[in-house]
Amino acid sequence: MGAAVTSGLLFLGICLLVSSFILVSVRIYQINASFVFKILRYILLLSFWIVFCIAAVAIGLKIDSRHNESYSRSLESVNKIWGGYVNQEPPSLVYEADGYREYENKTTGKLVTQSTIVEKGLAFEEQNLNLKLIKNIRKKGLLTFPGYNLEFEGIYIFSNKNSSSEKIEFRFSLPTQAGNITNIEVEINDKPYKEDINFADGIQWKGVLAKDEFKKLKIKYKAQGTKSFYYNLGVMQTEIKKFAAKLETDYSDFKIPDNSMSVTTETSDSKKSILEWNFQNLVTGQNIAIEVEADGNYGKIASKLFFYSPLSLFLFLVSVVLFVTVKKIKFHPMNYLFLLASFFTFYLLGSYLISYMNVFFGILISLVVSTGIIFYYGKLLNREEGLTGNFLYSSFIFQWFFSIAFFFPEHTGLLITVATIFTFVALLRFTADTDWEDKF
Repeated sequence: MGAAVTSGLLFLGICLLVSSFILVSVRIYQINASFVFKILRYILLLSFWIVFCIAAVAIGLKIDSRHNESYSRSLESVNKIWGGYVNQEPPSLVYEADGYREYENKTTGKLVTQSTIVEKGLAFEEQNLNLKLIKNIRKKGLLTFPGYNLEFEGIYIFSNKNSSSEKIEFRFSLPTQAGNITNIEVEINDKPYKEDINFADGIQWKGVLAKDEFKKLKIKYKAQGTKSFYYNLGVMQTEIKKFAAKLETDYSDFKIPDNSMSVTTETSDSKKSILEWNFQNLVTGQNIAIEVEADGNYGKIASKLFFYSPLSLFLFLVSVVLFVTVKKIKFHPMNYLFLLASFFTFYLLGSYLISYMNVFFGILISLVVSTGIIFYYGKLLNREEGLTGNFLYSSFIFQWFFSIAFFFPEHTGLLITVATIFTFVALLRFTADTDWEDKF
């Protein structure tokens, strides 16, 4: 009942507001009919703008959906052919010790304790990783994927700190989701390890270590992957007295994923970046990880460009309206409609071209075609001198410059803001001497 009353009161309020607007409009029309026609004209222009905005944003949503579906489908194929998100588990280190286990006696129903042999973990003295992710861009159709060649080297040092000799086992699994794994090399105390004749099921070493005896294992291999590499320290949560990792990559666009250890030091130049992690007495639930991105994959950028279309269309329309108003040029709403349609040609044509060619060239061709139509229409109108120039200037700033800004995603917001401020200052200068009482 309360909801019905609230809805009724809301409907009544809207009716009163609309009625008041109509009454005021009629009264203003009786006093100054031209003012009402101006208001209606601007409402009509606003309607044109809304329609084109809805159409452009709808196209952007379609492009975004199409890109995501195509990218996901192609990425799955690339992962199968080349290699996927490579995950390397750290090694485990265990020894056998006397222990106990409990089980239920089915006859009596009581818990029984039985002595047995159990595995206990040992801490590593050192883990030293030397990694290289070398860029190897993979392409499928018009899409690019951040493939890489991986060079892995791990040096593992451990010792027996127990009071007596222990039978110790070292287990190292090869990476998952990697492409071809080649050039596997294993050394123990700087000598080739030949006891494990099959590395397909991982690398194992078993042996008896006397008290305080050390072992050093070096493992090297090459592999292929796409997008990311993880060294999953957080899975094992083994104590490591001294941990050091050095990762070198020639990817310039990379990031450290969430829930991964922060880099201790980072150095970069025009050719490569070197990331280092250094810790003492480490026990962690986080991983050593990196994610990389490939340049030239502008599907996401294209959709964002369409999502910003309401701003571009609005600023373009405002620029033209102010110029026409100040210059007292007769400009019918149909002229604005055709002009906005010419501007919208860029979004309509671009949405198709980026499916047939590189996104950059598809956007460029669409810009040329749209601006050409705007220029041609300005010449056909043959109105006040400077009108065509205003069309071209507004098109260059709010269409060309805005579009180019999206190809620099880290600076897009700044570039658009600077262009908007520059245009605003130009309009201030252009309209400073205008008597606005005479215009509205």
